[in-house]
Amino acid sequence: MKIDRITLDQMRFVVTIAEQGGFTRAAEYMNQSQSNLSRTVSLVERNIGVKIFDRTTRHFALSDEGEQFVRMARNVLEFYTREANYFRDYLNGVHGVLRIATLPSLAATFLPSLIVRFRQEFPDVRVEVTDFTAQEVLSRAVEGTIDLSITATDEDYIRDDPDRFDLLPLATEEFFCVLPTGHALANAEEVEWTQLRDESFVSFGDSSSVRRIVDRALASRDVQPAQTVSARSVSSVAGMCAAGIGASAAPGFVLPLMNVPGLVFRPFAGEPVTRTIGLVTPKGRTRTKAAVAFAQLLNTVNAKDLHLPERTTWHQGGGQRAKEHANSPSADAHTPDPRGRAQ
Repeated sequence: MKIDRITLDQMRFVVTIAEQGGFTRAAEYMNQSQSNLSRTVSLVERNIGVKIFDRTTRHFALSDEGEQFVRMARNVLEFYTREANYFRDYLNGVHGVLRIATLPSLAATFLPSLIVRFRQEFPDVRVEVTDFTAQEVLSRAVEGTIDLSITATDEDYIRDDPDRFDLLPLATEEFFCVLPTGHALANAEEVEWTQLRDESFVSFGDSSSVRRIVDRALASRDVQPAQTVSARSVSSVAGMCAAGIGASAAPGFVLPLMNVPGLVFRPFAGEPVTRTIGLVTPKGRTRTKAAVAFAQLLNTVNAKDLHLPERTTWHQGGGQRAKEHANSPSADAHTPDPRGRAQ
């Protein structure tokens, strides 16, 4: 038996003949000549070593072996059609998995509304979001274990190697001073970085992009806090500040995660200290259709459709600086008032 030589078209011919009840109807249905169908059936019968049809001038029926062959052929054709359609939809970005690596603050505040919009157009694409530090996000991108990397692009290892990565700037967010409500600076309209010179300070962990930017901001102003406590997670930093251990500094997308009782947020005076968020892709990396579609969404969405923190500039979709956006009704549940009141 040489069943492995039987093609999908041959299976399709045999199944159609069986379903149409004979060669004449099948030939008309498939727009084929009866002689072509007869040759195909004879070839299949030779390959499997049994008769598929019992036929005379007055009688046409499937043989017992033919019934089993048609059952098998139907299953093969249905499986092939289903999987081929799935693969076609995958190539078109309709099915599959979209794996996104990003910062914890962006996973909680920035991405959700974008994922909602994406799933409206691609409901059968499963979206997997994993949050890491900025360096870990980039490592996953280089390894190719994720499809899209959305992270801080201020990192030296990104800026110093422009030939290695393609960057799509998305947003630039300003830093705010994070203060316990009983702090001497809590009622100030703005805070000077130099006012933190002799204050206790709660910093983010060494692996955080926030930590590196804040360290540079303090050093460039010759500011050395009196005491420094560090913590890896945003919630830990927020809890320590709220307990009165010290002040801190965080960018706009992080503030909603620090919106706990006992904290206020104040803008810094002078030249803004910022963090830029962007889409980072290793050069030469081919994206899946789902990843391309999500990147196009990032490239075209308008700031008004996003829950942007106050004093955040959105660079795509025409660009817009979110000055009053934090006070709009659509953002009430997402963005804390920089003055510290939960809106």
